[in-house]
Amino acid sequence: MTPELISDCRNSLGESACWSTRSQVIRWVDGFAPAIHEWSAAQGLQTLAMPNASIGMIAETSEATVIVIADRAGIGLLDLKSCLRTAMADPENGREGVGYNDGKVDGVGRLWVGTAECSETEPRGCLWVIADGQAPRLVDSGMTVVNGPAFSPRSDIVYVSDSTAKRIMAHDLREGTLSRRRTFAQMSAEEGYPDGLTVDAEGCLWCAHWDGGRVTRFSPSGERLLVITLPAPRVTSVAFGGPDLNELFITTARYGLSDEQLNDTPHAGGLFRVRTGIQGLAAHVLPLPFRAA
Repeated sequence: MTPELISDCRNSLGESACWSTRSQVIRWVDGFAPAIHEWSAAQGLQTLAMPNASIGMIAETSEATVIVIADRAGIGLLDLKSCLRTAMADPENGREGVGYNDGKVDGVGRLWVGTAECSETEPRGCLWVIADGQAPRLVDSGMTVVNGPAFSPRSDIVYVSDSTAKRIMAHDLREGTLSRRRTFAQMSAEEGYPDGLTVDAEGCLWCAHWDGGRVTRFSPSGERLLVITLPAPRVTSVAFGGPDLNELFITTARYGLSDEQLNDTPHAGGLFRVRTGIQGLAAHVLPLPFRAA
């Protein structure tokens, strides 16, 4: 499986890859630019500059032009045509030194968003879940940088990257409640830090490795099945897409790399694609109208 560079966009922090089955485009963010990117085979790269740095995540909704966004102002809905942003929730409530990070929608339409301690030194990151008509609920804490999350095909397991601890955590999930918290995978020094996650139709977990220059496919029991090496050390997010949902889109970052590293990996920060031949799962969308109490 050979990674193909499809956009040499040189993102400072490419993140939150999300394939739209409706529009047949891959969307992702440059968290530090800040910007929302969109790529399709027909139109190439399109970029929407954003006013609020940094952006942690985006996700699709049931309305074609509206996405979920988490940024410095909290969690909201953004109309991509009008650029009108509607506030939805801010569970961190401006907590000093903590920002919104990765997030996804699960199979029953709940929104999960992780947060991160900005200096990446203190375990102040949290995992929040928001169901329609309910207030945000804290479901896990004590992590420094929360990445992922990802859900098993039946949405009965949630995976979360506890990035600075170099481990992926798994939780049983039932009716929005987590139980049986356990370490799914622990990373070696060579593997770097687990970052973005996605799950395929066989229930295998795919992980982007920050400072590991790779993507790993894990079996549902945590066995390493496959490693894809990227020509970029800081691999950040993964998402299945393409007409048959068997293409893996991979975002990367240039942030923090030395001049020597950038000379060695000039396409760091680019968007890559791997034609895996493995069936992925369509990303869940947030059903609108959606109200956080």
